[in-house]
Amino acid sequence: MKYSPLLRAYIATAALLISALPAVAQGFKVNWAPSFGGSCTDCNLSGRNMAGWTLNGANYSGANMEYTMMRRVQAQGAIFNKARANGVDLRAAVLTNSEFADATLTNARLQGIRADGAQFRGADFSNAQMNGATLIGANLAGAMLNAAKLPNSDLSGANLTGAQLQSAVLTGVVFDGANMSGTNFQGADISGAFFRDVRFIDADLTGAVGYETADFNGACVSIDTKVLPALNLPQCSATLGSEAMAAAE
Repeated sequence: MKYSPLLRAYIATAALLISALPAVAQGFKVNWAPSFGGSCTDCNLSGRNMAGWTLNGANYSGANMEYTMMRRVQAQGAIFNKARANGVDLRAAVLTNSEFADATLTNARLQGIRADGAQFRGADFSNAQMNGATLIGANLAGAMLNAAKLPNSDLSGANLTGAQLQSAVLTGVVFDGANMSGTNFQGADISGAFFRDVRFIDADLTGAVGYETADFNGACVSIDTKVLPALNLPQCSATLGSEAMAAAE
């Protein structure tokens, strides 16, 4: 069938407009999600929209990610060491076994992240929103979590050696079996939190609120632990204490 030049132009224009529309599946918009598994160290990604991207194994060490939209990214095993990510949006991101050592994540939106086994040693999470985060077995040694909000998160088996949790919201958080050597809880809200089998070696629990409803079953303290007078916890045995200290090194 032959078409007039005018009709052919109309059809071409319509096809172009249709191709520019977002894909739709079962009534829901499907956004194009690029994949990047290479290296972009020290890149300036500030304010960019990377929502839904796949970054597994990528290297973004030292990158500027301030206020970058990275919601729902897949970044398993990715490296973000020393990244500057103040205000970054990583809600519902998958960060399993990723690395954020010494990264700045102040005021970040990290609700619902999955970061089991991730490395956050020395990272700054001050004022971050981390509601419902999963950080099982994550390394947060020396991390700054002052005034961070982590209600209903799971940090079972996490390493929080020397972590700063002053004034953090820790309601309902699961810390079962976590390493709490030298951890600072001054002014933190630990209402309904779970500290089962935690060894508070040289930790500071003074000023923590809501301890009446927290679960300390199996927990113990060292002789140098600063603890609330009303929180009567047994001292760790010499063997268990030395093991906890060795694990912190």
